[in-house]
Amino acid sequence: GWLSGMILIALSAMFSAHGLVLLSKAACLTGRPSSFYSVALASVPKYTILIDLAVALKCFGVATGYLITISDSMVDALDHVLLTGDPENDEQLIITLLISRHFWVVGALVLVLPFSFYRTLDELKKASALALIFVFMLAGMIVAYANGIADPCMGNDENADSCRGEVEPFTNVSSTISKVPIFVFAFTCHQNIFPIVNEISSLSQSRLNIVISCSIGLALVIFSVVALEGYRTYGSFVRGDILLNYPENSQVTFLRICIAFMLALHYPLQLDPSRRCITSLVKVIMNWWRVKKQTKVGNVTSMKLPGDHSGGLEMKQEETLNTGKALKEGNLYYENSQNDEKQQKVDADDKLFYMITFSFLSLSFILAMIVEDLGVILALVGATGSTLVSYVLPGLIYIKIYPHMDLSKLLAYLQLVVG
Repeated sequence: GWLSGMILIALSAMFSAHGLVLLSKAACLTGRPSSFYSVALASVPKYTILIDLAVALKCFGVATGYLITISDSMVDALDHVLLTGDPENDEQLIITLLISRHFWVVGALVLVLPFSFYRTLDELKKASALALIFVFMLAGMIVAYANGIADPCMGNDENADSCRGEVEPFTNVSSTISKVPIFVFAFTCHQNIFPIVNEISSLSQSRLNIVISCSIGLALVIFSVVALEGYRTYGSFVRGDILLNYPENSQVTFLRICIAFMLALHYPLQLDPSRRCITSLVKVIMNWWRVKKQTKVGNVTSMKLPGDHSGGLEMKQEETLNTGKALKEGNLYYENSQNDEKQQKVDADDKLFYMITFSFLSLSFILAMIVEDLGVILALVGATGSTLVSYVLPGLIYIKIYPHMDLSKLLAYLQLVVG
């Protein structure tokens, strides 16, 4: 129903914005550079690895869904353009290839590659601006069909209103509740608040609140327009992929291609936070392994020392005589070694960055090639991963990290309970 749908959209936007505010406050309290790992380490250190893993898997699932949707959109678009109904034409190798889903999964990977190696969200601002243009074009088309500028039932052999269902303010409760994960999923962007905290100039909570209000507010307006106008056009016959309701014409075909490019531009917004979380996990594991090795070496050394009494005095005298020379050479060596260590750290970070990016792209590509429908997986992501990231973690982290009991902490408890 249109009224229950609008209530759910408004509530989802409100709780999403509040979750972003809670995470941004936690990030400011822990200091920059911030990440899910850093705020979790300061608040719930026992669960840092699980939190990073949950965020990484959630973003991976969404990104893989993008590849599948890109390929499906291109197949649907070209199916209308290339197929004529003539077997001689439709069975040509090039036509068969161009309407093959697997061909466009490869094409989707090629589309996302140029944007997948940016290191900051700031580098993605032009791509995101272009993606927004595609969003506005889609919303504009839906408004045009809803207001009679174009015929939404064109090509329908029956009466003009046969493609329209009933428009009601409410439907049954069970049906409404079953759709809640979709609304939660729609506003989930909480993994990207940390790069914003890190990259924003003149960091302050008021500036972060402006960013949050503008982004969630714009999403709320676009979602509301698309939902209301789409439902007003087709009523109860409206489908999950609303483009499937519209006539197969050149305008809708063009919009399918626009959606494919839009999702390609959005892919890095899922890859980037997932890569950050995986990087944190890898570094924690590497540090744990290094400490374990050092502990073993220390144990072996301590076992050997008690039985070794020879040469102790001679070694001390030799060290004393060479102290002056060692100090002179030591300063130069220290400076060089510090520079070498910094360069090695940069090289190691670069290597890890590329390894994780290539692994993410490869696994995402393989899964998109194998699985044709991620509907069940994405529903699971919405019901679990999105709820965890948008509701449970913001409330839990803020409660643990903020020492005073005031209105903001009470609202954090509410966020956690709702999650």
